[in-house]
Amino acid sequence: MKKGLSLILITLLMLSLGAAVFAGGQQDAAGKDEFVIGWSNAGMGDSWRQFLKANFEAEVAANPEIVKYYISDANERPEKQIADIDDLLAKGVDGLIIYPTVGDAIIPAVERAYESGIPVIVFGGSINTDSLTCLVTQDLYEFGRSQAKWLAEELGGKGKIIMLSGIAGNTTAEERLAGAREVFDANPGIEVLDHQYCDWSAAKTKTIVEAMLNAFPEIDGIWADSGLMSWPALQAFEEAGRKLVPSTGDQLNGYAKYVSEKNVPAYLYPMSTRLSAEAVKVLVAAMKGETVDKKVAASFEGMGPEAIKKFVKPELSDWWWVGDDQMPAEFLPRL
Repeated sequence: MKKGLSLILITLLMLSLGAAVFAGGQQDAAGKDEFVIGWSNAGMGDSWRQFLKANFEAEVAANPEIVKYYISDANERPEKQIADIDDLLAKGVDGLIIYPTVGDAIIPAVERAYESGIPVIVFGGSINTDSLTCLVTQDLYEFGRSQAKWLAEELGGKGKIIMLSGIAGNTTAEERLAGAREVFDANPGIEVLDHQYCDWSAAKTKTIVEAMLNAFPEIDGIWADSGLMSWPALQAFEEAGRKLVPSTGDQLNGYAKYVSEKNVPAYLYPMSTRLSAEAVKVLVAAMKGETVDKKVAASFEGMGPEAIKKFVKPELSDWWWVGDDQMPAEFLPRL
């Protein structure tokens, strides 16, 4: 699959699951013309999260019915997120949006929120409960599978690779990893030398990869679930005097810049921060008593080396998330 795949600009597909959803508090909120909403956010640790917040706030501003909103930061700790959700409910919000830390760990809090009688929108990855109004998501298993499939084919089905994931236990990281492992398990010629969680941290990734380079004299490829890790990993290769190898990542501009300038094979699969805006849209509809589907899914395709060269924005910050900046300028992060 060396051909470049063009990015499908967030096509949000309303998936009908057989029944209209009138969850809990939709009946209570219907008839109101002003709403207070809450967003329980997993964390705010990197520029991707800044774009997530920017897309949320831009969409809130586009809906004058929302007169106030609260955002909580769980610092990637599920126990903190559970407390945050309870606190937002205590504030009397008319609707709640949740971006999970660890999906299974926060299910009791999600279910309590739903049973309280307000619309509850979960977005990002999957969560093992039906006690929510709508799940706004993209297929993160496919995210990892698509990256792994490209890397396996780029290596001709044979090679030694390292794997770099985000935060251990985080729903997004674990689903991407599961999708990638499914592909590599089906390709016995691909040897996984090591897998490490790097917390989507450039500094931590570099330290980890430097140790891997010392441990393994031959590394043929890098599967990383984000450019936040594949980019510093490649820098570690370069600084060690090692050959730059094929890698995977996402729409981080710095990663796209690096692989384009170095002319090294790479594959970009987008994880859009615009899902937060879509969550706001669905929540507003639900609070107005409108019918919403149980699941909204975003569809994407990845990009190979030639497509990345056309996609990259050399004039913008390394920490820019290309394609996620379709909002009024006043909401754009200052990077």
